[in-house]
Amino acid sequence: MKKTLSAAFLRLLAFLLALLLVVCTPLAILACCSLRLPEQYGQTYYAAMKLKLDRLGDTPGARLVVIGGSSTAFGIDSKIAEAELGMPCVNFGLYAAFGLKVMLDLSLADLHEGDIVVIAPELSSQMYSDYVGYSYLLQALEGRPGMYTRLGGDYVAGFLHALPAYYAEKQRFAREGSPRPEGVYSVGAFDSFGDVVYDRPENIMDGMVAADSLPEIGPELVTDSFAEMINDYVAAASARGASVYFGFCPVNRLAVELTQTDPEGLVEALAEKLDCPVIASLEDHILDPGYFYDSNLHMNNAGMVCNTVLLVNDIKRVRGEMTITHTEIPEPVTGGEVTDVLSSGTFEGFRYDITAQGAVITGLDEGAMVAEHLSVPASVEGFGVYKIGSDAFAGCAAASIEIPACVSVLGAGLFRDAVNLKEVRLLSEKLPEVGDGFLAGAPQDLAVYVPADLYSDYVTDYFWGRYGQWIKALEG
Repeated sequence: MKKTLSAAFLRLLAFLLALLLVVCTPLAILACCSLRLPEQYGQTYYAAMKLKLDRLGDTPGARLVVIGGSSTAFGIDSKIAEAELGMPCVNFGLYAAFGLKVMLDLSLADLHEGDIVVIAPELSSQMYSDYVGYSYLLQALEGRPGMYTRLGGDYVAGFLHALPAYYAEKQRFAREGSPRPEGVYSVGAFDSFGDVVYDRPENIMDGMVAADSLPEIGPELVTDSFAEMINDYVAAASARGASVYFGFCPVNRLAVELTQTDPEGLVEALAEKLDCPVIASLEDHILDPGYFYDSNLHMNNAGMVCNTVLLVNDIKRVRGEMTITHTEIPEPVTGGEVTDVLSSGTFEGFRYDITAQGAVITGLDEGAMVAEHLSVPASVEGFGVYKIGSDAFAGCAAASIEIPACVSVLGAGLFRDAVNLKEVRLLSEKLPEVGDGFLAGAPQDLAVYVPADLYSDYVTDYFWGRYGQWIKALEG
């Protein structure tokens, strides 16, 4: 009997060792590969993940930890929160394209007794899910191989699938030069607290709203799998002595007005399915457009203060405090919420509107709809063309489209149902403004060519990076 038990035990031990090898070997490969090439993404927006990880890991005692995407990065002033609440604040938000699951899993090991954790994801079905953006995450964790093992075996298959394209791009950067972004979407835009401190005095969106990147607000966001993910995190965090609450990110009022929403249904679904309290009022977080910067979720200087004060007051209510919050909320910036059309017409087959900002291409006439090649004019009626409106080229027969350097705004669905379209050439000397729907309905084999010296900026940009698989460098 002892011999039989011993043999069975040895077989079990061998199985467990083999299983451990299967799980750990790919993680070890990832860790080794991450050190094989020199770092290339150290100046990008994604590199701020290291600031977040260091801030969370190095800050002792009980903290306020705010978990989300870029709305958290742009929307929390940790110094204000710390001064008002008397406890350190960790801004643990960076990019929705990583996925909320990533930020939850990365944060868990560093939670402390007494921590207050507020989960405030962007209002989208991507963030309200267990989605993981592996290609972006590989860039963010560059030089941090230990983080792969922290994320665990569930991530292995996704990492391995994304690895070849990641290393091909990284090798290209090693040959041609690393990305050197500047401005708000670079690591230099952050301070040591992990807050975006790049100066953002205005709302720079056309019409003060990103009409092609609208929030999703309704009970359908709260799926069973999402609730299970949150509840598993709540249980694990509670075991470490942390208290978890669910909150809301700030959202542009104009964007809410452009879509159908069911805010009451969303709040009720969260209250019903989550094992943690909903800390905030959704209505309070639908804010004046004058508090936003370059998206419906990114705060400008005034908006960051406003959103932080909202959070501070939420935490005070949870702690049962009746103290005065001393930080004053600034007035929202003003701007033109409506872009008046001064005149309209057609020029060389392109329909256009003239506005105070310049000319907007809105569509094509019958002749241009069947043309094999389209070259957008740089000006009409003496006004520079600064924008291509949504669906402007939808359904056209063109195989190629050239967009001049003066265009700084590209609408949604520009190439929808343009089944013959093979290439688009963007000649701009800086990255045009785009939203979530830029390539909605476009052919899957479309190539978007950009100036070679801007290629690295495009594929690592916060907005353009999601279109990286379509972007090619113009040679010569």
